Amino acid sequence: MSRFIIDDKAVEFIKETLKKEDAQAVRIFISGGGCCRRLEIIPVKKALSGDATYTRGGITVHIEKGLVDNASTVEINFDEQKGLLINLYE
Repeated sequence: MSRFIIDDKAVEFIKETLKKEDAQAVRIFISGGGCCRRLEIIPVKKALSGDATYTRGGITVHIEKGLVDNASTVEINFDEQKGLLINLYE
């Protein structure tokens, strides 16, 4: 992966969530299997082995190795109606 992009609204939303959850970072990973795979983002205390770590706007984001290896860009935006949106670009 060559680029990690996060908008200011997403940074603020994640900061608030981390404070409530008493966590130091968030982790983005693939969950589910078969036809029901989806991206998830959760508060965590630390990265897992192989995660890529990015710091922007005072927050830390750990991204699963498989996502980093297969995407050129990971982008996180916040939409008032939909919440956090994670986009992967190859």
